[in-house]
Amino acid sequence: MTNNQQPTTGVSRDTKARKKLGNMGERLAANKLTSLGYRVVETNWRCQYGELDIIAWHKDCLVFIEVRTRRGDNAGLPEESIGPRKLATLTRLAEAYLNTHLELWKTNMEPPDSRLDVAAVQFSSSGSLTRLDILENITE
Repeated sequence: MTNNQQPTTGVSRDTKARKKLGNMGERLAANKLTSLGYRVVETNWRCQYGELDIIAWHKDCLVFIEVRTRRGDNAGLPEESIGPRKLATLTRLAEAYLNTHLELWKTNMEPPDSRLDVAAVQFSSSGSLTRLDILENITE
């Protein structure tokens, strides 16, 4: 190995930094949701279609929350990163979650009311939190 080469570990520094930032955003979002009266029931739920970041009850509605975290403002607002494809994936994930949990809705075998929200988390380029907004019902 030459002086300017670094050992490869299979995961780049950028990937680790993004993952760390994303995890921090998810923790902050979960805390904010709790303070707003949401009851978080599950985080990082996975299935064959992908992952739901946070699943929570808000009043009598089951809410699927996608957390979008950004550092700086070069890439735009966090919520702007959810295009039609991502929205379709989130809808499919929510449906999969409801279908796999039907036994929980034993009263009439119908899933509860549900919606998709976004937690938009933004940090300054120096790393301080500048924004944490919960955007309700992103499909409307």
